[in-house]
Amino acid sequence: MWTARVKTELTLRIEELYYEAKEIVDEHWQFHYRNNALLPPKKKARLNVWVRLRPNHRLEIYWTAFKFFKHPISGKPGVYSKYIPKGNGFRYRNKSLMIRAESWEVEKVLEVENKMAEIRAEYNCLSRALTSLKNAEKKAAERQATNLT
Repeated sequence: MWTARVKTELTLRIEELYYEAKEIVDEHWQFHYRNNALLPPKKKARLNVWVRLRPNHRLEIYWTAFKFFKHPISGKPGVYSKYIPKGNGFRYRNKSLMIRAESWEVEKVLEVENKMAEIRAEYNCLSRALTSLKNAEKKAAERQATNLT
C-alpha cells in the first residue's frame, strides 16, 4: 500500500532531523567543554541543550540549566538540572536562555537555538503528516469494513 511507503519516508526524514540536531548538540557540547575548562567555577556555563529520539519517532529537543549542590547529610556533591520552559511555537524565548547563560556564551546559545527551532518546526510538520496518514488509514479501514457488511 502507498501509505506504508510514505510512512517510511516520513520516519526516515525524522531520523535525519535527529542526526542533524545531534551534530548541532555535539558541537555545542564541544564549545561548552572547551570554554568551561579554564574558567573558575562561578563563571562556568550552566546551560545545556539535549536531543533524543523516543519510540514512535518522537523527537525531543530541549534546554536545561544545572547547578551543583552538596547533600546536607552525606556532604557528597550532586547536580540539579532544571528544564527551561519553552516559549510559543517551536522556539525558546531568547530572554529565557539569556538570563541563564553566561555573557560569553549568549551568542552561541542563541545561534544553536535558532537552528533547533527550524528543526522543531520541520519535525512538527512531519509528525502531523504521520498522524494524518494514520487517521486516513483508520478511516479507510472503517469504510472498507462497513462496505463488506
